[in-house]
Amino acid sequence: MASAEIAHGFGPGSDRRFFMVMSLVVALVIASGFGPSYASSLSPPGLPIWVHLHGAVMTGWILLFAAQTWLVSRRAFGLHWRLGWLSIALVVVMVPLGVLTNAMAIHRGATPPFFTPAMMMGADVIDLCLFAGLYTAAILLRRNGAWHKRLMLCATVLLTWPALARLPPLSDLSLSMIIPAATGLLILLALIGPGFDLATRRRVHPAYLWGVGLIIAAQPLHGLLAASSPIQTFARLLLA
Repeated sequence: MASAEIAHGFGPGSDRRFFMVMSLVVALVIASGFGPSYASSLSPPGLPIWVHLHGAVMTGWILLFAAQTWLVSRRAFGLHWRLGWLSIALVVVMVPLGVLTNAMAIHRGATPPFFTPAMMMGADVIDLCLFAGLYTAAILLRRNGAWHKRLMLCATVLLTWPALARLPPLSDLSLSMIIPAATGLLILLALIGPGFDLATRRRVHPAYLWGVGLIIAAQPLHGLLAASSPIQTFARLLLA
């Protein structure tokens, strides 16, 4: 499998550093977006325990993603594969916990000002389902390194959207501009991978056509789902 990838221009040697750098970029974006608001919320009355748990699990995912890319760069493939089981456990917890945290935030009136409750719920459902789908595809293709690492990067980049919307330059915009600006930054961040492929291989690996393509296609679906009767009804029930 590895020799076939090299023959087609997608060998592992030239991009280990790229994926390591991208894991650090993602970690920096999430820390910069959520860190200040989280720290400012620690003073009494503080945050509910499930918010801390959600933050801990998400932080664990980002740290594990960075650790996994570092292990691959060091060619520690055995430990990388063993830690893959930990990633499965994290995702099993992350997805339902993300939906629960979102619902409880709406219920206690903690919806970000740039979101309506229905929009927050619609975006959360779509993005968490897409994250789970990209992650599952990456695991199923784990023996094909070129597909696996690109799909895993796309899944993790998708998690940066809420952090991007909270970055200081965006948070200073008008409320109507925050979502389009954050969406644009998310797409630009997702396009770095295909751009690197074009620069180093003169073509884009098909994993990005699926991963980045789905990220872009999902953006207009946020509003469509938010406008649907089930989401509108559920949001009203949470606010009751």
